[in-house]
Amino acid sequence: MARRVSVPELVGRRAELAVLDSLLPGDTRLVLVDGDAGVGKTRLVQAFAARVADRATVLTGGCLQFEADLPYAPFAEALPQLFAEPATGDRAAAYRRVADAITRAGDQVLLVIEDLHWADASTRDLLRHLHRALADAPVLVVATCRADELTADHPVATLVAELARSPRTERLHLAPLDRPGVAALARAVLGTEPPQDLVDALVARAEGNPFFTEELLAAWPGTGDVPRTVREIVLTRLARLSPDAQRVARLASVAGRTVPHDLLAGLDALPGTDLGPALRELVDHGQLTTTGPDSYAFRHALIHESLYRDLLPGERRAAHARIAAHLAEHPELGARSAAGAAAELAHHWDAAGDAARALAASVEAAAAAVDGLAPAEAHAHYERALRRWHEVAEHPAGLTHDVLLERAAEAASLAGHNQRAVELTKARIAELVEEAGAEHVALAYEQLSYQARSAGNWALARTASRQSVRLVPADSPARLRIESWLMMLDMLASRHLDAVRRAGSLLPNDDPMATNRALTALGTGHVMLGHVDEGVEHLRRHREFADRSGIPRFIGVGYVNTSESLIWADRQTDALAMARQGVERATEYGFDIYLLPIVGNVVRALAELHRWDEATDPTQDPDDPAADPFNWVFVDLPRADILLRRGDLAGAAVLLKRSGTVLDGQEDVQYGTELATLRARLAAAEHRWDDARTAVRAGLAVALGAQEMWLATRLVATGVQVEADAVADDPAAGAATGAAAADELLAAGRRHRAELEAAGAAALPRTLRAQALADASRTRLGTPDPDAWVALAGLAGVDRHLAGYARFREAEALLQVKGSRARAAEALADAAATAADLGAAPLAELTAALAGRARLTPRSAPPAHGLTARETEILTLVGRGLTNAEIAAELFISTKTASVHVSNILRKLGLRSRIHAAAFAHRREQA
Repeated sequence: MARRVSVPELVGRRAELAVLDSLLPGDTRLVLVDGDAGVGKTRLVQAFAARVADRATVLTGGCLQFEADLPYAPFAEALPQLFAEPATGDRAAAYRRVADAITRAGDQVLLVIEDLHWADASTRDLLRHLHRALADAPVLVVATCRADELTADHPVATLVAELARSPRTERLHLAPLDRPGVAALARAVLGTEPPQDLVDALVARAEGNPFFTEELLAAWPGTGDVPRTVREIVLTRLARLSPDAQRVARLASVAGRTVPHDLLAGLDALPGTDLGPALRELVDHGQLTTTGPDSYAFRHALIHESLYRDLLPGERRAAHARIAAHLAEHPELGARSAAGAAAELAHHWDAAGDAARALAASVEAAAAAVDGLAPAEAHAHYERALRRWHEVAEHPAGLTHDVLLERAAEAASLAGHNQRAVELTKARIAELVEEAGAEHVALAYEQLSYQARSAGNWALARTASRQSVRLVPADSPARLRIESWLMMLDMLASRHLDAVRRAGSLLPNDDPMATNRALTALGTGHVMLGHVDEGVEHLRRHREFADRSGIPRFIGVGYVNTSESLIWADRQTDALAMARQGVERATEYGFDIYLLPIVGNVVRALAELHRWDEATDPTQDPDDPAADPFNWVFVDLPRADILLRRGDLAGAAVLLKRSGTVLDGQEDVQYGTELATLRARLAAAEHRWDDARTAVRAGLAVALGAQEMWLATRLVATGVQVEADAVADDPAAGAATGAAAADELLAAGRRHRAELEAAGAAALPRTLRAQALADASRTRLGTPDPDAWVALAGLAGVDRHLAGYARFREAEALLQVKGSRARAAEALADAAATAADLGAAPLAELTAALAGRARLTPRSAPPAHGLTARETEILTLVGRGLTNAEIAAELFISTKTASVHVSNILRKLGLRSRIHAAAFAHRREQA
């Protein structure tokens, strides 16, 4: 059985092939084919590509497993002419060129991406972009990935989950072959009916994996020991080949999964001997296959991996050195793109242990990645160069350690890894102090301050900023940039009066960075000071300026601050649209540093629109496990708020603990005070009253130093609620003590607000709501006042949960003062309906308990019939006669998701059609 017999059919995969056939042409734009290594993904896709070659242009590329990734590797292979050209313009323009090249390739295009589990960060971003950009194009993308490699924290796992949710995506999982499938495969390989004991042994050993099964059939001697691992199988088969074939196979494994013939020939793999017979032997025995007009590829990645791992360290280094030297002389034999060729060369020199050449090649690869708009890959190459720096006596001309550290830190920061950027810049400053001028060091400290704040290290950010101011000469051109960062620190610390004043003095100027910062501070500052229209106009000017500049950082910060400011101004729908656009453009422009903050604004807008299921859904979170922990605060805090409102105290505690690990001790004004508010609410929900009071006091001590009203007023309201709830929980604690504590909080809040109003600030609607909540909660510690709660309900506006809570307290106060029981029942019914609609369990429990104590039977909310809050919302829209597409547009979800919800509603309610569902919805509303 040493000689492999080719398998003429796609044994056991006819159903999967039929599924793929049905998708071209069609509405599906992406098929994710997943399964374990060796299960037949590549063979299935190759068979599909061959079947459609007469009706579609087939483009194929594969991801590569390199230490430092080759940016856009599969696209560079599929579109070699496009990627052979230097990247020009911004990342968005480059992505559009790729989309245009794919659509121009033919009337119908099939793009195959192999080994998605090895995709580099830039490939993942480009695939996301193409999935949107090619939504209406006659292009089908088929991507294969190993399911057994996608652990929960794998970067590709999140990408796959995100893409799989799209209505234009199908997911095709290849399971192992069953026993009949194994028998059919053995029959095809052997050309005869296999004995049953052989099939039993194959099933037991290979467990239905087609690759293992074929290799076992080829390696099995028929008697004696059976190879137990893939590596044993591959090496057993290789040992039966000639020594020349074995040498060529091992050298090819070092070159990569795909190897050009001219590279093997140029390496003189068999000195003085023709390569032809050895290559023919490898092809005939199923080790290699021919690919394209002049290349070979290992038949399976597992063959390549097994052969490479079997090499001794010395053999491996020597082979990498030979390949690197030949590629350096003949770059046309390497990767097609400039960035890919540079990365490939750097990989081989590094694996060869040639520190000097690895350093030079890594720096070139990093520069090519920067030019190719791939910051994560650039960072990886710079890190390798830094690792090799001290092993080299002579460094590349014009390159100093300071420059290398600066470039590495900038790449790390832009990729969203600011903690590493801080480490690199601190190392840089330690060297600069001895040898550089004051201006140079001052600018390094300014960068350290920026990176530290982006990583959530406020103490270091403030210290570094003070150092930059101390060191910069008074007449230095760098002073403007350093002063603009001081202004940004004021804004980020919620000192908006100071920030706006500084920003006004900085404009106009000729420094793009200073202009970017000044417009940002003016826009955000004016909104938070209550001058919403003026602030929104400054933010609009900033976005126009950022778009004109084409600088990713400027564009990213515009989306962060505009969407967040719109939320604070109660323009949540506009904020959601802005933030979602920002997420898309983050992919196009590569401002990964701002991606999580923008996603956090998506979550916060959804939360305030009461679309809580969407807001707490983590499947569309960014896929970068190395992202700065601080940036998860933007996502975790609004989600923790939702979980508290829903009564999931354990879930909220987990998120608050994660936020606390990066915020505690930092005196972060905006997010630190929000964390304090949420901790107080969690402690109160668990009846830990002293802990709740401690959290309020700690947060308020910071908030009262801010130049905005909302942060302090929110904490005051929470503190007064805590005092009222504590007395209600234990009346023996004494209402007088609670009232005194509440009055102290209210007085502090009023003084703070008066100071800001005297300086020209105005209260935002959410500040007025928080103040009304604080005032109404104070009446629970004295004379109950139903009208105070009516006033709060009137101010609740977009906050439905607050309105429901106000109605509950109104009912409670009415009963306490022996007011109208009918009015109390009506208020209680409204509160109960709101709680049921939102899934707010604590509010529902409060209303039920009050109804029980007062022996009230409030007008009940229509029964949910097992529907979720989102399904109830969709049922209402069905009752209004909306189509699935109209429902999707109304709720900002996909048409496919709307269709799934409607199907679930019909199933749960036992209804046969939309007409019946609409009638049911009308009856429900009337009830």
